[in-house]
Amino acid sequence: MIVQNKAVIHLAEQRGFLSSEGQKSYVTFNFGEYQNEHRKPFGVLQLWNEEILSAEKSIELTVPQSVEVVLVPLAGLIEYKDSKGTENFISAGQIYVTSLSEGTSYRIINPFEKDETVICLHMWLTRRTTDIADPTEQITFNLDEINQLLPLITATTKPYLCYIGKYDGRVKGEYTLTDNRNGIYVFVITGAFEVQDRLLHAKDALALWETESIDFEALSEGAILLLFEVSGEFPA
Repeated sequence: MIVQNKAVIHLAEQRGFLSSEGQKSYVTFNFGEYQNEHRKPFGVLQLWNEEILSAEKSIELTVPQSVEVVLVPLAGLIEYKDSKGTENFISAGQIYVTSLSEGTSYRIINPFEKDETVICLHMWLTRRTTDIADPTEQITFNLDEINQLLPLITATTKPYLCYIGKYDGRVKGEYTLTDNRNGIYVFVITGAFEVQDRLLHAKDALALWETESIDFEALSEGAILLLFEVSGEFPA
């Protein structure tokens, strides 16, 4: 039986595109010069970019409100620096989370000197200004643990949860929300999935709300998805 949920598909080829010398951004939600009335934030999820940086290139941003910045390198190694004096290197197979207050600036850097392009997912999730900022986290995950959702961010102090999973072809999975008032954002990193009877290819995403759980099935070998459960306000 096909269950109809409130949902929006964000296809990879319909993302916004911003570029400068040595830097490309594929943009899902409204950001900078990319503005689309159908690409407003999804709950507390404000930003979802795929950043591609050539050797020695960087991007610098200043956050307009209190947010958690989440970085997930997909290829290579990135360097993170911010105006608080924080410096870290993050590699593929890790997720980096840091809390920034309004007006804080930071850089994402490709530290390689030549012929090495790095790619990372780059997210902002809003925090209430009354929240106590959680410490910076750098979490390593092992995708050799296949056919299951691996918990990456599960602290109850945060307005979101995050999981990643790598699946063999035709393996099914399910995720039950911790709070059915929340929404789900599923992003396919590689391969193809069917999520709630909707076909998603690499770099496609699906936002769902007013649901208690979701079902999915990998349609290719070694398919990888990233899942966020987020609080906030959603379309009526």
